[in-house]
Amino acid sequence: MVTVEDHRILSAGIDIGTTTTQLIFSRLTVEKAGGFGIIPRFLVTDKETLYRSPTFLTPLLSESEVDYEGVRTLILGEYEKAGLRPIDISPGAVMITGESSRKTNASDVVHALSDITGDFVVAAAGPNLESILAGKGSGAAAFSEQTGKLVANLDIGGGTANICFFQEGKVVDTACYDIGGHLITMADHKITHISEKIMPLLDTLGITLRIGEDTGNMACFAKLVSVCEAMTRILESAVLLREPLYAPTLLVTNQAITCGRVPDVITLSGGVADCVLAETEDPFRFADIGGLLGESIFHSSLLSDKRSIKAKETIHATVIGAGNYSMELSGSTIYYQNCTFPVKNVPVIRLDICEQDSDQIEGVISKIIRQHRDEVKADTPIAFSVQDISCPSYVQIETMAKGIAAATLDEMVSGHMLILILDADYAKALGQALKRIVPRTSAFICIDGITCGYGDYIDLGMPRESGQVIPVIVKTLIFNT
Repeated sequence: MVTVEDHRILSAGIDIGTTTTQLIFSRLTVEKAGGFGIIPRFLVTDKETLYRSPTFLTPLLSESEVDYEGVRTLILGEYEKAGLRPIDISPGAVMITGESSRKTNASDVVHALSDITGDFVVAAAGPNLESILAGKGSGAAAFSEQTGKLVANLDIGGGTANICFFQEGKVVDTACYDIGGHLITMADHKITHISEKIMPLLDTLGITLRIGEDTGNMACFAKLVSVCEAMTRILESAVLLREPLYAPTLLVTNQAITCGRVPDVITLSGGVADCVLAETEDPFRFADIGGLLGESIFHSSLLSDKRSIKAKETIHATVIGAGNYSMELSGSTIYYQNCTFPVKNVPVIRLDICEQDSDQIEGVISKIIRQHRDEVKADTPIAFSVQDISCPSYVQIETMAKGIAAATLDEMVSGHMLILILDADYAKALGQALKRIVPRTSAFICIDGITCGYGDYIDLGMPRESGQVIPVIVKTLIFNT
């Protein structure tokens, strides 16, 4: 007999971005289903937003450091305004994103914040992860799943523009550009900051901007308009709506879109998205170029070619929810060696390696490791989720093992634990195949019967039942879509 139990928990989402910081407190209705012989599962059936913070300027010590004490004071103050205490919050997520994620102390800050926020998902989100989270939060991923269309979400914030292509709810491609509304700032209509990130664009355009220039001056205003129009043209070419006008790598943060497909639908999120349709006489109302950039995008093909639809969320898209914890047990066919437990807050990366040879598998995994190693702390493992392979043959398992081993050997030699998550029951076979290839000192674990995807995080508990069973908690960010 299956029993169903409903209960409510309080959750929090915190996003520390390039320009702004926001908090959201929510009440989640969680359904616990279980019974005799059935592993309990926890599913979120409803979400009610209780409190949205104002949009705060992210406290900084300098251009290279986040002000931890300032952020901490801000967060605790919002807890107080919401009538909540950190102890009241069960699941949640705290992310540091955009330019803030590149600050020298970003990772230290976000992990220190986890000490006051509880057992949260914590991450200094690099461009790939941020692109995916923003695309999910905006509703782009859900819309692509519902319609089967290729959907591109452009999340344009203060310091970066994160792009993610989805089809049928799955990530097709990601990209990131140094394009944002806070790259040039001003006070009292005088330019106060010009980010080094856009100097290559200024050089390309032959434009000179100086600290102290008056934005009320027609010549200065015209230069800022030209900069924003150039940024918009780059975004248009980034999603393949026009041929590039400038060097293909201009303002590219990490990588450009490589799938070669024009999206069927475009959604916009991030702070600049709120500026696109805003009617105001003051383009510098936020003391930056966000208003001008939004106006330029409004008149571009990003909106005018009838591909654009309104996003579900804009400025709160990146981390609109909290961590939904779903506990499962992986057993019977697990395999591991030289592993230290427990392991917490491991980012999950989905691998699509069906019907590929070992060299192709090696290439796919090697590329992913290069993209994501800079996004997680040096001592943090990466979990690879291999789904949609239900009954692999012996040859397929051997091929997978060779490709995985070749791509991850340097990681394992460096002391990183390799984590492989499978939905079908062949973890032991894959683990034994890996054992024959990798060095004896390598630490790796293969678990199965677990379903998770890109952007999730997992915890691995202490092995039970004489090492035959491992508790797994999948942490999935919840979005209002």
